[in-house]
Order: sequence, then structure tokens, then C-alpha cells
Amino acid sequence: MNSHRPVIMGTRGMVATGHPLASDAALDVLKAGGNAIDAALCASAVLSVVKSYHCGLGGDLFGIFYSANESRALVINGSGRSPREIRRELFSKDIPHRGILAAVTPGTVDGWVEAAAKLGSRSMADLLEPAIHYAKAGFPVFPHLANVICASQNSLAVYPAWSSIFLPHGKTPEVGDLLVQKDLAITLAAIASGGRDAFYEGEIARSIVRTSEYYGGCFNLQDFVGHSSRWQEPLSTRYRGYEICVPPPNSFGLLLLLQLKGLSQYNPSNYGHNTPDFVALQVRIKEEAWRAGQLWIGDPDEYDYEATLEFLKRFPTDHTGPGTIPSADHGRSTTYVSVADKFGNWASLIQSVHQSFGCGIVVDGTGIVLNNRMSGFNLIPGHRNELAPGKLPAHTLSPALVLRERKPILAIGTPGGLGQTQFLTQTLCNLFDFDMNIQEAIEAPRWQSEQPGQVELESRFSDDVGKLLLRQGYDVKLRGRWEFAFGGVESVFLHRNQVFMGAADPRREGYAIGY
Repeated sequence: MNSHRPVIMGTRGMVATGHPLASDAALDVLKAGGNAIDAALCASAVLSVVKSYHCGLGGDLFGIFYSANESRALVINGSGRSPREIRRELFSKDIPHRGILAAVTPGTVDGWVEAAAKLGSRSMADLLEPAIHYAKAGFPVFPHLANVICASQNSLAVYPAWSSIFLPHGKTPEVGDLLVQKDLAITLAAIASGGRDAFYEGEIARSIVRTSEYYGGCFNLQDFVGHSSRWQEPLSTRYRGYEICVPPPNSFGLLLLLQLKGLSQYNPSNYGHNTPDFVALQVRIKEEAWRAGQLWIGDPDEYDYEATLEFLKRFPTDHTGPGTIPSADHGRSTTYVSVADKFGNWASLIQSVHQSFGCGIVVDGTGIVLNNRMSGFNLIPGHRNELAPGKLPAHTLSPALVLRERKPILAIGTPGGLGQTQFLTQTLCNLFDFDMNIQEAIEAPRWQSEQPGQVELESRFSDDVGKLLLRQGYDVKLRGRWEFAFGGVESVFLHRNQVFMGAADPRREGYAIGY
């Protein structure tokens, strides 16, 4: 198939992120001698400014890094816990997606600091410089940001701290206007000089706690002082001779592995690319994977890692489960970073505040948009992911790293809420089963199924796909040709161990660049 965008190629380094300014900043780090982890953290910080409605200091992150020095892949789990004083009785029926009770302790900053200390070669102060610049001097408003501000103003303009940033001069910014976030620049500068403690033990944490108290939330200072990221071993499975690595639960990454394991039982050449029968097979396997996998997605302290490995080995022989993942509001406001360097280091990093503008509250004087990741929990008594104090929620964030003969050849990820593992499964099938290049694999038509018996299709699929799914009993809905809701995959691929290939999804603002 012909691609909408070119494959970007280089031999010394490659970056693909959710925004051109972040990609440019990361490439500068690589050119200055920094490694892939440095570049990814720099891009992450820039995204926290230019996409502060999608991610940032008030959100979470997960990263898979390959360390050339250690010759292994490691996972950083930078997700945050529910407040220690949260109580089940505060929620009568559902967990809200707006308001202070929807927020968990932010994990992004600690994740940055941990990753930089363990695997980076540059100081966080250096890596934060571009982000501080864009927050202080401003950056051009792009179409989606303008649209989201416009769509959010009716519900969020009541918050003065939000309005002062995102409704400058009392009106929505237009495309091309500069959006300045001076308070956020000051906050980033404080982290650059004071490190983790400046965020979690200083005035920034106290400001978040005061905001929580003002709006009736449950945060106390100990939620911040006691927060820490965790290093984990990745979960992995084999697919067509490649090792696919993802973060273990509380990430949804396990569901990607289950879908690929199910598909590995079939020969795609017997079906053909995006034929009605092959799409129907993918949808059926996705439902089996989710029914089986949902019980394993929760706080890592609530499950046995070895037992999870055994379950993964048994699937799809053992694919029984009590039902689907309990319904919750699953935001799509996420952004992703993929980097590879000439030294052999790789980074696959994803970050989010969950929904656009998270819980809707900006912490006055800091520019921090707080997440609404509490809605990742459920209220089912005894469930592994039931809401409880000081607990990590189930997380849709699912970056991936692919190895061949124990060496990385692909870093890939996407925003898209519950669709993330579905979009990645389809892209990896396009790449490894149908021999597409990485840009073609990303651009191929996508489907999504968030609920049992329901499938949404991009309108570029043939009519026969929808007709077959209808005959099989599915509720089928057609979406746009290039549907924003169906993710924004970014990726770096290593071709024949010598050329980096970067690709970014035309469905969103992503951009790949290398040298």
C-alpha cells in the first residue's frame, strides 16, 4: 500500500514523538551526545508543556528502556497511587472522571528522576531546558489543542486557574497563537534545580494538597513524600520469531501479549490483509484475551508475578474469564515517545493525565493539570482492581519494545485508551505478518472494540468487513477515514541492524525525525 507520510531514515539516531517540537528537542539531545533515555526524557518534558492537556507533571508514565551497558530491558512504572485517606463510601455509584476525587498522586516527575539517575547521561536540569523555554516563551497553538480548549471551556472555565492559562484574555486561543504557561515554567525550573524533592516534599506538593483541601479532596503531604516509582522486569511473549516486551500489570500491556499469542495460532497468509475473515478473527481473539486477562490487571502488590507468567504461557489454552473489564471512563489523552541511539540504547515511553485536562483542576500558581486516573479503578467488592487507599489503579498505558535475538529492533506505542493494545496488535500484524514497512503498518485502516459485541471501523475498510461482522452478531459502526480516536502510533524500527526507520501516525500530530 502507499503511505501518507514517508519513512524517516537515519543511521545515528531516531526519534518519533507526539509533537514536532518534542521530536526536535529530543534529536538535539542525541546530536549533543546524549543517549536515548536522555532524549526520551527531554521529549517527555516538552510534551508536558505543549500537550499539558494530555500529559504532564500532574500525570503518570510508563517506560521500557533497553540499556546497552546492561544488555537488558527494564520497565519504569511511574504511576501514582490513590490517596491514603480515600474512602469507598465517598463514591455512591461510580468513580467520577472530573473533580479532585478523580485524581491519584502524580508519578511523572519521580519517573523522570529515577530514569535519568539509573540510565541517563545528562542532568535533569539540562533535559528540562527546552520545556522551560516553551512554557515561558510560549509555543504555537495547533488545531487539536484549540479544539480541546474550545470543547472544554463550558465545563472548566469555572476554575480560575484553568481559565487564566487556557483562556488568555478571556477567549479561546486560535491556531497559531502563542500559549504561554509562566507558572508551569517556574515549576519546571524548581524541579530542574531541586530535583524530585522540589516536587514531592516542597512547596509544589503543599500547593497540590491545599488545592485538594479547597475542593474537598483527600490528598495529604504523606501521599507525596511517600511516593516512589518502581523498576520492574518486562512481561514478554514470542510472536513470529520476535520477543514482544511490555510493562507488567498494573499496565494493560498484558492484553497486547494475549492478543498476539492468540493470533500466533493462525497463519495470516490463509486469510489476507484486512479481509473480512481476518478482521473477524482479530476481533474474536481480542475478546477472548480481554475476558481472560482482566483479572490480572491491577496493583502489582495485589498479584503474583510468577503466577501471571504461568497464565501467559497457558493462554490461549486457558482463556476462561468471568466477563469483560469492568466499565469505566477510559481517556484517550495520552502521548508517546520512541527513541533509539547510536550506542544501542532504546526508549519506549508513554505518559498521560487520562482524559483531556485530567480531572479538570489546575493547581493554582503551578500550572499543573491534575490527572483523573482514579477512574481506572472499579467498585466491585473483592476485585483485584477495586478502589482502596494507597493503591495503583489499572492503567491503559501500554508501551512496547520488540527484541530479536535479545537486541531491540522496534519501539512502539500509541495513545487511545482501551484501544491501545488493539491498535498495537493490528500494527504489529501489519509489520510482521504482511511485510509492510513501519509507516505503512501504522497507516493501514484500523478497527476498535471497546465493548463485547461492538466494533467500530475506519471507513477505509471494504464494505464486506462490516457486513461479515454484522452477520456474526456485532454492532458495527463506521468512523472517519483517519479516525483521531483510533490512536496515534509512533515508532522507531531498526532495519537490517544498520538503518533506523522512524514513523508517525497521520491521525494525530506525531512526528518522526532522525539523522
